[in-house]
Amino acid sequence: MSYKRKLKSTHNTPTALAGRLYSPDEAAAYLGIAAQTLAHWRVRSTGPKFIHLSKRCVRYSELALKEWVESRTQESTAENR
Repeated sequence: MSYKRKLKSTHNTPTALAGRLYSPDEAAAYLGIAAQTLAHWRVRSTGPKFIHLSKRCVRYSELALKEWVESRTQESTAENR
């Protein structure tokens, strides 16, 4: 009996929908900030959403970074109020 291996579609996976996954150093470079700043934001829940893959493995999806930057975009300082 022959078994055919079923290929998984990559266009419906969470990673494909979210784009590339960035390490904290790469995400910090993408945002133009220090990696330590991202670490502080993770503790305070103030930065972009992140993915906790394991105890020591954190990643940021490209989509989460773009959405976070977009949510922080303003047209004037009057919007701070």
